[in-house]
Amino acid sequence: MVKQRSSEHKKVYSRILLGSIGCVIITLLITSTILYMNFINNALKQVYRSDSNSLNQIKTELSSMTEIVTSLSSQIYSDSAVSKLLYYADLNIYDVIFAQQQLDNYRASLPFIESIYVYNAKSNQFYISSNNARSGIQPKSELDDDGILDLFKKFKEHRPFQPIPRTYNIGSAQNTPVSSYTYLCYSIIDDNNDLNTAVVVNISASWLDQRLDQSAKELSEKNTFIINQDGILYSSNDMHAMLTDMSDKTYIQKIIQDPSNSTYFVDTVDGVKSLITYTSPDSLGWRYVRITPYSNITQEISGMRYRILIICIGILLLGLLISLTLSHGVYRPIDKVIRKFKTLETERRDHQHILKQDFLRNTILGRETNNAEVLQQKLQYFNSGLMVNSKSLIVLVRIDQYLPVLEKYKDDIKLLKYGIMNVCMEIASPTFQSEAIDMGDDSLLLMLGFHDPLYNMERDSLIEMAELMQSSITKHLKLSISITFSPVKESIEQCILVYKQVLEASYHRLFKGQGCILFSVDIMNLKSKEYMFPVHKEKQFIESLMSGNVDKARSIYIDIVGEISEYSFTVVQLVISHLALTVNNVLRALKKNNAILTLPEFDTTFLLPNHVETMEEINTPYFKIFEEISQKLEEKRSTKQEDLIRKVHQIIERDYSNSNLSLNSIADEFSMSPIYLSRLYKQLTTNALSDKISELRLNKAKELLKTSKYTIGDIAEKTGFTSSSYFYRLFKNSTGITPSDYRKRINV
Repeated sequence: MVKQRSSEHKKVYSRILLGSIGCVIITLLITSTILYMNFINNALKQVYRSDSNSLNQIKTELSSMTEIVTSLSSQIYSDSAVSKLLYYADLNIYDVIFAQQQLDNYRASLPFIESIYVYNAKSNQFYISSNNARSGIQPKSELDDDGILDLFKKFKEHRPFQPIPRTYNIGSAQNTPVSSYTYLCYSIIDDNNDLNTAVVVNISASWLDQRLDQSAKELSEKNTFIINQDGILYSSNDMHAMLTDMSDKTYIQKIIQDPSNSTYFVDTVDGVKSLITYTSPDSLGWRYVRITPYSNITQEISGMRYRILIICIGILLLGLLISLTLSHGVYRPIDKVIRKFKTLETERRDHQHILKQDFLRNTILGRETNNAEVLQQKLQYFNSGLMVNSKSLIVLVRIDQYLPVLEKYKDDIKLLKYGIMNVCMEIASPTFQSEAIDMGDDSLLLMLGFHDPLYNMERDSLIEMAELMQSSITKHLKLSISITFSPVKESIEQCILVYKQVLEASYHRLFKGQGCILFSVDIMNLKSKEYMFPVHKEKQFIESLMSGNVDKARSIYIDIVGEISEYSFTVVQLVISHLALTVNNVLRALKKNNAILTLPEFDTTFLLPNHVETMEEINTPYFKIFEEISQKLEEKRSTKQEDLIRKVHQIIERDYSNSNLSLNSIADEFSMSPIYLSRLYKQLTTNALSDKISELRLNKAKELLKTSKYTIGDIAEKTGFTSSSYFYRLFKNSTGITPSDYRKRINV
């Protein structure tokens, strides 16, 4: 009986033990499954939110690009130089060259523009500005872009300023494929419903592809692309080219059938299980799609599931063997979990720092706008001590000699910037609550809020703080920085509004030098000064270049550039650009007149403000081209030719009073062909021989008007003019006044 009870107790014990173990195992399995499914759902939602935000940002950028192109097209139409290409059938070469230069300037100002077409139906020509050899004039019948002619025929099917994706071939053999987004702008339609004028802006599709690739750079397997409402691919992706019909794809059909929502789903794409995220249609009917392999999302979660199962089994086995083993077995996984949590916490802090930087940068750049209350809430969320309504200022820090620094540190440049921000924040901390933002390139921004709102910090104190920042960074990081202060404002919102002024003021490092300390209020005061470009100096500058007088050209250039340091940076850019255009015009004039057959190209990329830090970097290319022009002119001249010109001038000086003095008479004296003498003289002096004769006679006439009492008719006769009326007309065309008025003016 005892044995039977003992046996029954053992069975009951065994059943209870097995039941307990079974319950624990089932509970663990159910719990693990629920957690695993929750992890999967949360991971999918997190990836969707990230992808959706990225896609919406791309949508916003494309909309912004459309606005920029719209503004650019309107500006081209209103540009007085380019409008001649639109409305006039016959243009002289100077108008065409100047207008073409304007188109090149418009295109160069926006990096994503592949080309600009200006169409004039009267001349039946296209004027093209492109980043390759296509730039120039192409008759409509010989246009290397046939696709644009098809668009013109069907222009009513497209709204103005609506991007039209297309792929076309260019080149002499039509063998260079180009993918672009074409914006069509037209203003006049004739009676046949044909375009009279049009401006076409082609945006490089590769530029948008790069934006799509950059937005998905966290995972190389991500695939981002754009489709229209019919499933046509409006951007290239990993497998297909632009304008590929993808409507036969199952996952594309699901997106098309959902006409309004922005959501996600899981499906198989090219044999791979993937998460498909897509947006609602934008104003163009375009949809932005991103495909993320499912394995990338669930890889870490799957590993976690197996680890949990192994840990659970280990706990059960260790619990059945010995309590000590169980204690040690439990401690080890707990320790692993704690270390895992610490790692996750570190990653969360790093991610928090990135989000904080993005938020502050977008707020400063105006990409994200919030009222004071929302802005304060977000600052508190990111653990920032800044108070929105406290007295504040911003400080722009720019790294000097940035390109060499970037080349030296390469992948560690972000760490270097982080060090600079920490040094600056530490120095500012006694007086300010501060935040530092990496603004990209060589720029860092400090947002400083006063601890004491009643404290007034004088300019000398700000300079002292800036000098301490500079000396500390030079000492610890071996770098030089330039610093620009904004005015003190009553709130952070007001500081954000003056960022562009501070950025513009920082460009005056050109004149103040590296390691300078600037105040934006001083630079902004320069905007009130009116600047008048010295046209007379420009004329002397051109004459010096044309004659090869390097020293004089350099001196005049330095005079012109030296005057602009006390004006706004807009004036600086315009003057430097104007001088670059003048130099290019001189080069073209020398080539056209065959004064110099081969001349170097004048590269103007240094004109961009972010590409230079000192005036020396701007002056050097100018001085170099001056020397090259002089050298080429010197090589062109020979002793014999100079002797010929000298003798021609002697004959003109000798016989200017003889009305029979002309090109033919001079050519007869040298036993030369008049045509050859005229061409040779113009090649060597860049002036016509007849103009030289007229110039000398007018100068002699001016001397007689000053020093004699001869009548106008007598003076005309003594200076070799055939008639008084011709002398009168030529004198007025040259001086702007009549001979009589000239005599009255000099005798006053």
